[in-house]
Amino acid sequence: MSAVLGLLIELNIAAGAAILFVMLVRRPAARLLGPHAAYSLWAIVPVAMLATLLPERTTETFVTEFLIGGVPASVAAARLEASASWLAPALTAAWIFGIAALTFMLVRRQRAFLRDADIGLAGPAIVGFRHPRIVTPDDFTRRFSHDERKLILTHEQVHIDRNDARINAGAALLRCLFWFNPLVHIGVNAMRIDQEMSCDAEVIDRRPRVRRAYAETLLKTQLASRPLPVGCYWPAESQHPLAERISLIAAKPLSGRRRAAAAALVVAVTASAGVAAWAAQPERTIFRETADVVLPFEPLQHDEKAGAVTRPRLIASSFSAPAVPASWHGSSEVVAEVCLSRAGAVDSVALLKSSGDTGIDNASLRSLRKARFEPATRSGQPVALCRQQITLEFKLDPGAPP
Repeated sequence: MSAVLGLLIELNIAAGAAILFVMLVRRPAARLLGPHAAYSLWAIVPVAMLATLLPERTTETFVTEFLIGGVPASVAAARLEASASWLAPALTAAWIFGIAALTFMLVRRQRAFLRDADIGLAGPAIVGFRHPRIVTPDDFTRRFSHDERKLILTHEQVHIDRNDARINAGAALLRCLFWFNPLVHIGVNAMRIDQEMSCDAEVIDRRPRVRRAYAETLLKTQLASRPLPVGCYWPAESQHPLAERISLIAAKPLSGRRRAAAAALVVAVTASAGVAAWAAQPERTIFRETADVVLPFEPLQHDEKAGAVTRPRLIASSFSAPAVPASWHGSSEVVAEVCLSRAGAVDSVALLKSSGDTGIDNASLRSLRKARFEPATRSGQPVALCRQQITLEFKLDPGAPP
């Protein structure tokens, strides 16, 4: 469950960052590169989200078990995680409830629009997911002239040719999954405006001599009687996008060379966004348990004349766990005898008991030679010790990852 929440958070961050970027560049892109480029930039959002699902960069590190207040570190971490075990189920339940609520609302709106379409009150619009179709109101032939009807139907056919209705269904799904992120709702609304403007530009590209008639047809349309969450409908959602669409129709068309450059730039930016989203993932560390360090130092003999004594302590940060061959499984141990200086450095190391693998033995001795200790003391003064044994226990479950 926590893994699902972690994935949801990563996807949400990637989607939010991508939407913010597109919102910043969509209007300059529409002016400089045309409405097709502005609409195509929204592909950055799903690309960035999919990039987070790719395998992340990994590094392998060796873990040695030490004691924390007499409790193994792994046990202490498990206790801490268990203390917050209620949080993940609570967040998951809230997320599922939000999905259900928003899905119910969108389905209700969709069904209301379809009811209006069945009785001839809604449209022109594209409805349907598997087999999109054009619906028009009963007064379609009376309200619009023959040429105006051809322009409207051409507009809707462009939506069908580009699978815009399916794209809008995916956007609605994204809204449901990330209902808690306002950027997703803002981005979907902006995407649908860019979609309509791109569709307008495509109609003008197909029929460049009807700019004025097309603008007049837009002005004659009324707002849809009900919102259409999944689909594409002809009227704009507000006066501002309608005015923006008409001003776009009057703009000078882009040359073929400029269109090709705009398409190449959009592809490059989209690919770069995917790479950036993948690279932004935190590097995953694979922890591999190798050696558990046991320090069976026998205490110094107490001498009343000499005063109190303390035993040496291994400085954990100075000990690098010996590497174990990837093919090795099971358990074994290495017993070594060390001599420590008054400064806590290892003067010498001798092998007392082999693990049965020469590579593990040599790696263990190298790790011990580099280790440092807090020296033993007598009456507060450091003393040298020799013939002290250290046991390195190697344990690796057969089912553990290499």
